[in-house]
Amino acid sequence: MHVKVVTHKTGEQIPIMLDANGMPVTLPNEFVLSRRALSTNTLVRNLRELSVLYDWLEASGCDLSTKLLAQNSFNEAELKGGLIESLRVDKVSGRAKAISPNTFNQRLTTVRQFFGWCMDVLTSQLSMSSSDYERLRERKTFILKILDSSFMSATPARTSVRKGLNDNEVGFLLGILDPDNENAFGRDSAVRFRNYVSVGLMLFCGLRPGELLSLRVEDVQVGAISSIKVERRPPDLSDKRRPKPQIKRNGRVIPVDNRRFAVALNEYVTTWREELESKSDVESQYLILSDEGAPLSQSSVTQFFQLLRAQYAEHLPENLTAKSLRHTFSSRIERALRRAGMDEQRRREALALLRGDSSLASQDTYIAQEIEQQAIKSLKQYQAAVISGSKL
Repeated sequence: MHVKVVTHKTGEQIPIMLDANGMPVTLPNEFVLSRRALSTNTLVRNLRELSVLYDWLEASGCDLSTKLLAQNSFNEAELKGGLIESLRVDKVSGRAKAISPNTFNQRLTTVRQFFGWCMDVLTSQLSMSSSDYERLRERKTFILKILDSSFMSATPARTSVRKGLNDNEVGFLLGILDPDNENAFGRDSAVRFRNYVSVGLMLFCGLRPGELLSLRVEDVQVGAISSIKVERRPPDLSDKRRPKPQIKRNGRVIPVDNRRFAVALNEYVTTWREELESKSDVESQYLILSDEGAPLSQSSVTQFFQLLRAQYAEHLPENLTAKSLRHTFSSRIERALRRAGMDEQRRREALALLRGDSSLASQDTYIAQEIEQQAIKSLKQYQAAVISGSKL
């Protein structure tokens, strides 16, 4: 089994699962189509997880629909001793290797969702008066119960591990990328301005890599009130990047109140971006361009942070990535909102708005982190007071 991403005439990219003969595997592909609102990367991951299930079915000589409908359907021994065990291992170079609890749980979650979807499809094809209707409903309950009981206890999350950058690291990063710095990272002024603007948009505005790479020149407004517009658009047929950057969350308009960054952004748009674009035979509407003048790719962003970590290992953390910059943005905004006197619910709503999230629950990470930092600070003050003998 292998997964292939197909680009449709509309520009939409949808993955499909193919068998050893290169033929589509029906049920997983229909399952993915029912979830096409998710990102392409998520759907690819789902199909790769389901490919483990289908490898096991093929080795067992089972047709999934036939087995689910049969009187002697999956029993506990087949599920626990067969399927679950196959989900626990990866076969690399012909060797079986155990996977982490988190990876296993992610696989099992997708397989559980898939089984539930398959059973719903099968029962929907029966009339409620059919004798098989209740039998399939009971079978669904039984299968999902077995799968639910198979999740592994994952390693406790290390909440104390810092995901973002501290003030010194942020200062150093901006310093080595500052285009006015003679020793700035980058081979020429155009590249240096591109690097500085890219990192600034992620650090000051909280953009995800997909949002950064999807920005167009028209989305930048520099003036008395400068701003960046993050907008979800239909797939761009002219965009040849693989995978195409996507904006998965809510659009928003983000003010740019840092005058120095706004000036650098304006200079990049009016001067240095055009110099980069002149190196390509094809004009582009995208804001961030590669050294060769084409729209910058996700792999180039990843490589950029790898080069920074390698060259400045003594000053920059090992976790320096686009994600860590967004985490730094979120943590600093949470701190500013707390200092402004906002209660927890309002801070959660403000974070979701600025980050472009639909879920308020996803903001709890940053709220909890700030609470932990305040608790540690108070603990240090308490310990210092006890040692010195002073009153609290």
